[in-house]
Amino acid sequence: MREITRLLLVRIRSLGDSILTLPLIEALHEWRPELRLGIVIEAPYAAVFRHHPAVKALFILKTKTGHPALSRPRLIYELFRQRYPAVLNLHGGSTSMVITAATRSPLRLGQDTHRWSWIYNGRIPASSTIWGKRSLHTVEHQLTFMRWLGLPVTARSATLHIDPVARARIADYLQRSKISNYLVVHPTATLPTKQWTPTNFARLGDALLREFGHPIIYTAAQHEIPLLQQVQQAAQESHIYRADLTLAEHFALLERCRLFIGNDSGPMHAAAALKKPVVAVWGSSDFNAWHPWQTEYDVVRSDLACMPCPGYGCPVFGDPKCILDIPVSRVADACARLLSSTRTQISDSC
Repeated sequence: MREITRLLLVRIRSLGDSILTLPLIEALHEWRPELRLGIVIEAPYAAVFRHHPAVKALFILKTKTGHPALSRPRLIYELFRQRYPAVLNLHGGSTSMVITAATRSPLRLGQDTHRWSWIYNGRIPASSTIWGKRSLHTVEHQLTFMRWLGLPVTARSATLHIDPVARARIADYLQRSKISNYLVVHPTATLPTKQWTPTNFARLGDALLREFGHPIIYTAAQHEIPLLQQVQQAAQESHIYRADLTLAEHFALLERCRLFIGNDSGPMHAAAALKKPVVAVWGSSDFNAWHPWQTEYDVVRSDLACMPCPGYGCPVFGDPKCILDIPVSRVADACARLLSSTRTQISDSC
């Protein structure tokens, strides 16, 4: 690896996974600042890496969402043309395996547990074997590559570099709207078993506005507008609702917030990468693998024998009791603790 000048990372899906790849990029850059890193990423998540100084090339795979990007055949052709000396597959699904094989790189790396791992000529043992423990955070899982090679793993933080144009847009919006000291609430999740109810999020926002007076900005993607509308219909107070932000603008909004509140989701990991305090309402996912990374946080969760689970349904209760039974009061108390803690820190630094 010391003789390789360029390394391609294949990071297909999702927002949270992409953000939790950042510590690996930081570690690789710290180990060898001259190493030219390229990343294959799906179009919706390109903002995670677009402005990172260690990333020298982005190969953006087109998805159904309409972002400007390369089709799969054109992407494969471009990667083949680039002739990367080494490629590391961080995903392991069928698309990433096809891309990895098609690069024709002399050194193709990936975990032995991946499907079609015969494609690799450098097979990395299971992360639990490399680290000597079963319970691993996703960040540690991503860093397995470096530990397997015996490389130094000193940098474990995630640094999210924000598009300066998006930052300026958000700053202008906040100034014109006279919004400051605000809380961001992202009430959506990818699975029903990770989704607290819109009514509960509405009640929480009402309670926090009444008690602390901080403006509440609810965010969602455009395809999640119906859920955001449910929150708005259930809310008794006047809040701000934004489903029109690009991902880069969402990052810029998070950068200036006082507190992030949401389910286990990509925006939760973005807030953590920006070192914002996080309150997460937890459902079916594995807390040890997915909790907010290296930021101040409070996770509100149940304690059921069936947790964690794959999350595609709830075979035990029918409805996901793990998250639906969490009362608003517990989440409000967690928010109050973090708001009090950050207020003390701000006061001490003045």
